[in-house]
Parts: sequence; C-alpha cells; structure tokens
Amino acid sequence: MKRIAVTLLSLLFSGILNAADCFDLAGKDYKIDPDLLRAIAWNESRFNSGAVGKNRDKSIDVGVMQINSQHFSKLGAVGITKEHLLNDACMNIYTGAYFLAQAFNTWGVNWKSVGAYNAGFRQSEKQAQRRYLYASRIESTYRAIKNSKNAMQTQSVK
Repeated sequence: MKRIAVTLLSLLFSGILNAADCFDLAGKDYKIDPDLLRAIAWNESRFNSGAVGKNRDKSIDVGVMQINSQHFSKLGAVGITKEHLLNDACMNIYTGAYFLAQAFNTWGVNWKSVGAYNAGFRQSEKQAQRRYLYASRIESTYRAIKNSKNAMQTQSVK
C-alpha cells in the first residue's frame, strides 16, 4: 500500500506524467475528485498513456484510463478516435471521467458506481462481484494517495 502511494506521488510530482494537470481539470469539470481519477488510472494502466489491453471478449482497452473499444462508435460520433485516445492523454482522462460521471449519474456517487467503470451495469451476481473487487482495488489506491498527500502536507508544515 505504502509503495503504491510513493510510486504514484513520485510519478505525479516528477513531471513524468505530463497529463497530471488533466486529472485536476477533468475532475473539476465532471465534479469528481481528481485523486479518484488518478487511482483509476494507476490501476488501469500504471499511468501508461500508450497502454493497450486485450480482453477475453476480443475488445480492447486503450490509454491511461483504459477506454474500452465498445465505446469507440459512440465516441467516433463526436470525433474521438482510438488514435486520439492513445495519443492524447488528456482526452483519454476526460473520456474516462465522462464514463465515470455516467456511472455516478446512473447509480449515485458510490463505490458500486466506481466498480461499474470497469465491470459495467449488468445485473448478475458475477458482475456484482467484479464491481466489488474492482472498487475495492480503486478504494485502496485512492486512500493511499490521500494518506500520502496528507503526510506530505504535514511534513511541509514542520
């Protein structure tokens, strides 16, 4: 847990992750805690904007927020392509924030909705379990980020 937080913070504050400000901007625009978006990005891609994940159902997930290819046609209708999502980390972060906001609009602002970001909304025991496991990982990372920030603030005051 502590190692995750240290790694996250070093990436965020070292300039390696050029899109760090995009988490703050997307969070502000979608009224989502930017650290929650960071926690999702860390778990999805370890902040790798060029990440491509292949799924058992033959779909793929792309970019820092691992946007699933099931959304490509809908996104294409507004001019967002797979290439945009892979080459523009900010667009990818904003797109992920949009889908998380949709989950919050559907089920409210809660961990179940965070789980839906990854496992969708299908009502089955298997999907409910997948949502729970995913949300648990995100919550753990989110709390590590918050704890590390609090520790850094406390140290800087001393």
